[in-house]
Amino acid sequence: MDYNKIGEFISKERKLKKLTQVKLAKKVFVSEKTISKWENGNGIPDTNTLTKLCEVFDCTINELLNGERISKQDYSNKAEEKLLELQKIKEDKDKLLLSVEIIASFCVLLPAFTMVFLSIILFKKGFVTIPIIMIIVSIVSIIAICLIAIRIEQKAGYYYCEKCSHKHIPKFNQVLFATHINRTRKMKCPKCKQKSWHKKIIK
Repeated sequence: MDYNKIGEFISKERKLKKLTQVKLAKKVFVSEKTISKWENGNGIPDTNTLTKLCEVFDCTINELLNGERISKQDYSNKAEEKLLELQKIKEDKDKLLLSVEIIASFCVLLPAFTMVFLSIILFKKGFVTIPIIMIIVSIVSIIAICLIAIRIEQKAGYYYCEKCSHKHIPKFNQVLFATHINRTRKMKCPKCKQKSWHKKIIK
């Protein structure tokens, strides 16, 4: 996705509508700095703002994301290309999230278990208060990172039902309480209604 081209399109359409950055910002409920950032190719609008911009410019989301007006003849091909591109961006984001989950879990769990080990040593040496505090902090840290990791896993990608090949994103509590082996969880499929193993997939 060409951020510079999208920025040039926003700038061009804004000027055609005889709008300043301040006036456009008010129409789509963002700051003037945000408009400037888009026009300089340093980011793109989120989904809600894309819709508002399209209303102001009287264009389609496909045209805005392509950074150009599209003829009816080319519209279908461009739309398909853009959908594939957006899907690729989502897949890359999901892969990054799952990588962050692993790194964050390691960075928190290792110190937490180290604190538990040290607190046991301190208990044996006659200390009481400090080891108890260390154990409480460790337990809270472990629970917190586990919940965050499960939330990331739930949101990133899909779960694939081996019974009917349906891809879905289950609710958080389903993922939390499901029997699991790594990222494969035993859950009820919303389509076939059967309980089976659901594998985590990105695509």
